[in-house]
Amino acid sequence: MLKGWNKDFTVPNPRHLSGNPKRHVYIAKIKENMYMPGFCGVCGNLPPQLDWPIPVGYEICSTIKRDIRFRNHYIQQYITPKFINDKLFFDGPDVFICTDGTLLNAKDLCSKFNIQNYNELIETMYEKQGTKFVSELRGDFSAIIYDKSKDKIHIFTNHIGSKTLYYYLDEKNKILIYGSGVQAVLNIMRECGYETKLSELGAYFLLTFGYMLKDNTLCTTVKKLPPGTILSFDLGSGTASTERYYELKNIPYIEDTKENILKEMDRRFEEAIKKEYEKDVEYGYRHVATLSGGLDSRMNVTKGRMLGYDDILTITFSQSNYLDERIAKQIASDFGIDFLFFSLDNGNYLKDIESPIIANDGQVFFAGAAHVLAMLRLLDWGPLGLVHTGQIGDLILGSYLLDRKHSPISDKMINKVAYSTKLIDRIPASIFEELNQTYETGEVFAFYERCVNGVFNGYQVIQNYSEFASPFLYVDFLDYVMKVSPEHRFDNALYNKWIENYAPIALKYPWEKTGTKINAGHITKLMVRITKIVRGYIFGDKTQISMNPFEYWYNTNPGLKEAFETYFKEHIQILDKHSKLQEDTLFLFKDGNTLEKTQALSLLAAVKLLNLD
Repeated sequence: MLKGWNKDFTVPNPRHLSGNPKRHVYIAKIKENMYMPGFCGVCGNLPPQLDWPIPVGYEICSTIKRDIRFRNHYIQQYITPKFINDKLFFDGPDVFICTDGTLLNAKDLCSKFNIQNYNELIETMYEKQGTKFVSELRGDFSAIIYDKSKDKIHIFTNHIGSKTLYYYLDEKNKILIYGSGVQAVLNIMRECGYETKLSELGAYFLLTFGYMLKDNTLCTTVKKLPPGTILSFDLGSGTASTERYYELKNIPYIEDTKENILKEMDRRFEEAIKKEYEKDVEYGYRHVATLSGGLDSRMNVTKGRMLGYDDILTITFSQSNYLDERIAKQIASDFGIDFLFFSLDNGNYLKDIESPIIANDGQVFFAGAAHVLAMLRLLDWGPLGLVHTGQIGDLILGSYLLDRKHSPISDKMINKVAYSTKLIDRIPASIFEELNQTYETGEVFAFYERCVNGVFNGYQVIQNYSEFASPFLYVDFLDYVMKVSPEHRFDNALYNKWIENYAPIALKYPWEKTGTKINAGHITKLMVRITKIVRGYIFGDKTQISMNPFEYWYNTNPGLKEAFETYFKEHIQILDKHSKLQEDTLFLFKDGNTLEKTQALSLLAAVKLLNLD
């Protein structure tokens, strides 16, 4: 049992877990040491002092390790055994292929090209189409292709960048270092004799937004490969180039009736559900889905059940008796599926500051990943497949629209996607000018920065155990819905109509955001809101203001406050070489709210664990 937890889990219907061995779920032993699974490599004019294999970071249980060396190229793969047939490590006569993640449409593509296995599929598609084939892939993936005849390497991540890739390029000495995690890249850089300096700009991103912007990291010379991008490196010349094969756009709008739009939305969403759930079926894994009181996870589970997937284990984690628990429990009971509840009471899981940082390479504040990790590490993942989520459904369907039209990036939008504005003036104005030139609308900015660089990174911890999927992120659904006019999507109008027309059973349950059903009248919503305020602020029941009542936990849990204070005091000297940054970090921790304190702690832990100068 994880130290400090109030309880490990609750099973409302234990009989569901006892009659069928397939349905049995065991609580796992804690896995304390983690890293970012995937692959890494170095290629080009390799230094002679390199020692193989290169340590890539932190070890994890049940890891598969494979490596290969060519004349001027060394590659390591370090992965969990989940969905192993999708994680290629193939050395053919003409190409070497290494992949990570899952390919949701692999069977369809095998049928299209009359191919029997995934190795041959990628090899054939590359042979026929070159790097253009990547646009046909669907899922959560990243990959390396080494073209032996051209002595050229291509690295790429999926359309939306949910599989991270980082790199360091030294064109002068003709060296490229790359990896799924920042830690792996930094370790190889040090082996090659390169400096690894702390980026103060990256540090201020973490202290304000809570995540990196654009392609930045906490190291001055390490970059993040943008979503939907292929980086190609010619080992002979030492030159590199990038090609964007996918970029989300929400202009021009789709010209169609609302009825037809809803129908097409639903078709694409069901296609995504089938692709994701069938991937579990392919491997014989049991479906596991997060379920809360929100609409996104509800639609994922509801559609899954409507399409005949009944062996679903739902998992909820929140403050006890909060709406997330109560609503999710009722949905699971009505649907006849299993339900596990993990209590976050007292916020004791936040005492473990470093594990979430290790698991996401310090690219996002640890509180954004800690609650997910606290749940993940208590389960035996042997029989479980993809973690099915409703990730960012609300954003795609309009929650980041400030009005009924597409507006450029504004101060209001920047403040909306930042977790703190206390130090935002430390970020040069030129950064925001560049962002305005990069993104055609504020909504696209919010998607790529808040979601891809923030929310997704918080979910990277899942990769230490399995893989994750969200039908809202299935690119065919995402691409279509984001081009629906903001007039339709604003204020959840299209979302609510979709549920009403194509998943009416989901209308039965309240929405956590409002405490009422989505089709409730304005007076009912107002009364529920007033009741919540009275309960929370007049009678002092602040445990029910959110799934993570950070302020309440910090003010009522002396152990949590002590853990935060102790860690900060012991590590603030890490920033001694950066006096202004150190001063600002001290200010944010002392004067900030609890969430802002976690951002300061995240920076200290990341600098320590990444060993940045």
